[in-house]
Order: sequence, then C-alpha cells, then structure tokens
Amino acid sequence: MKQSKYFFIIAILIVILIASGCKDDDGIAANKQIDASKLPTMVSHNVQTLLSDSGMTRYRITTKTWLAYEQQEHPHWVFPDGLIAEELDRNSFDVIMSMQCDSAHYDRTTRMLNLTGNITIHDKNGGQITCDSAYYDEEKALWSLNSMVTITNNDGSKIETNQMYWDRKASKYYSDSFIRMQAQEKILEGYGYVSNEKLTTYKVNRVQAIVPVNDTRFPTFN
Repeated sequence: MKQSKYFFIIAILIVILIASGCKDDDGIAANKQIDASKLPTMVSHNVQTLLSDSGMTRYRITTKTWLAYEQQEHPHWVFPDGLIAEELDRNSFDVIMSMQCDSAHYDRTTRMLNLTGNITIHDKNGGQITCDSAYYDEEKALWSLNSMVTITNNDGSKIETNQMYWDRKASKYYSDSFIRMQAQEKILEGYGYVSNEKLTTYKVNRVQAIVPVNDTRFPTFN
C-alpha cells in the first residue's frame, strides 16, 4: 500500500510539472489562441502605389510602412512611419494637391483620414498649409486643420490660427477661432474668418487690431 501511495504522489507531481511547462515566461498558456482579427492582413514596406476611386486613378501613395487591417469591424490602414499622398487630376494625372505627415490612419468605412505630426499640404493654387494634426472627411471633401495652423498663399499673404476648416467642395476656408492675418501690408486680428481658396476675398469678424506689417510693437502669433 505504501508503494502504491508513493506512485500516486509521484504521478501528481509529474502532471503538475507538465502543466507548468506549457506556459511561457510570462505565465501565459502556450496554446492560447491568437485573435487573427487584431493582426494586420497586409504589411508592406517602402511602398509607392496608385489608388483608384470609382474606376479612375486618383491618388499616389508613398510610405515606408503600410499596415492593412481588413478583418476588423472597421477596416482601416495605418501608416506609422509617415505618409506622402498626392491627388491626381482625373484627366491629365497632374498633381493637384500633395500632403505629407509623420503618421496617418485611414478608416475605410467612414472614409476619414487622420493625420498627426509635421503636416504640410500644398494645394492646387500654389498655397501651403502647415499644422500639427488634421482630419479629412473624404465624403464631404472637408479638411479640419488643428493646432498651430499656418496658411500661406503664393502672393505672400498668410493666416495663423489654431483651427481652420477647408471646404474643398465650396472652395473656401472658414473658422470661428482667433485669427491673425497678414495681407496687403497690414496685419489683422479677430475672431472668425471666411475666404476663398486663393485668400484674395476674405472677411475677418470681431476685428481686434489692424496695424502696419512693419510695426515692431506687434507681437508674433503663438
């Protein structure tokens, strides 16, 4: 009986040792299943490719890393190492707008593009936009530009604010935020703004100050 008892105890110890051996260093069961829906379905490096919309070539994408998540509830693309995107004319394929940023996320369901870090946008009129973060609603053709927004026209006029909307369908900029605008040898400050894309026709609401550009007493925008 004693010998049988010892064999029983030894058998229990062996089972315990085998069970503990089936765990990794973090104590997680080695046979734990991985949720495939949380993994990218495509990983591409050093990519330059053309994208179509409604059967027509519309965009050229250049990026170091492209992660595609097609199995999730909201399929999306992630560009963790930055993105350069160029919009092409439907007929001539000339670049009509270009954009680059430090990282980007594109939701394929909502068709929303989220950009972060050192954003620079060049529009078809020769102007340039810089900001720290931005959202683009592809359905509405509407940009939401946020944090340290600067819009510079090719004639030297410039707008500085912390939030600006760019409605590409209506070809206009507008904002309800504080605005500092330099144009026609003067600087205007106010709250609220609307203009055409070329910044040639504009309106500044609730004007707070109007001074000559060469007035050294006028502070810079922060």
